[in-house]
Amino acid sequence: MKKLSYIYQDWNREYYEQQSEEDTCWYYRNFYKSDMPKKVLAEKTVDVETWAKYAYGMNREFMNSMWAGEFSFCSKEFNEKVDAIARAFNVTAFIDIIDQPYAYIRFGGAFATLFFLDEYKRVYMQYTFQNAVSFDTSELNKERFKRGDLFLVELEIFKYPEEMIDGDWKNKDYISYAFNPDGYLEVTKMYDIRSGNGIEEKYVAESPVNVESNWEPYPTFGDWDSIFRMKRWAEGELAAGFKNPTDYTE
Repeated sequence: MKKLSYIYQDWNREYYEQQSEEDTCWYYRNFYKSDMPKKVLAEKTVDVETWAKYAYGMNREFMNSMWAGEFSFCSKEFNEKVDAIARAFNVTAFIDIIDQPYAYIRFGGAFATLFFLDEYKRVYMQYTFQNAVSFDTSELNKERFKRGDLFLVELEIFKYPEEMIDGDWKNKDYISYAFNPDGYLEVTKMYDIRSGNGIEEKYVAESPVNVESNWEPYPTFGDWDSIFRMKRWAEGELAAGFKNPTDYTE
């Protein structure tokens, strides 16, 4: 894996650019102004790292509350607890040698989504992780549940045209791999999205696939290298559940 450096400024996906520290702090002050005391919010948004450390701790508190059985993932209280306890924050990774943005991850509540950036600073692939505490314990290794490990529930790939259209990039093709901890894998492919007459195809693996590589320990604050890994599956590992190789490939 390339050597990466990390900052806590947000990434603006729509404009393909890094937000400044000032804009990042302003965003959180504005977003959480109804959910936090004004003085506390001002203290926690004095700079981006202070906010990130605070938000990280609140997300761990949120997961501990789930683990304690105070509410469940599908309960009515879940969204209320997200607003009351969980806090979002971003970590952006740069490739040290060329100072090129590599990816950014957004943490919030029971989820973390990792967005990989191409040379045009577009999101071309993303991994969505869900916390183990949100799954039925019967499906899981109990230690993973207790630790609150993350499980990669979806891999998405976005295919762009060769040139910008009307001054913007729009993906025209898309593929999704949706997993669960039992080894279930569903592949969704969408073509010609831009035309408005998109074609959708769905395939489900005939047998469970090996999802051991989907598991990720919840990172210690500042130790981001593992969760930023792109390569997670061995060659052909996901293909084992399909009889027809074209079902799971692009």
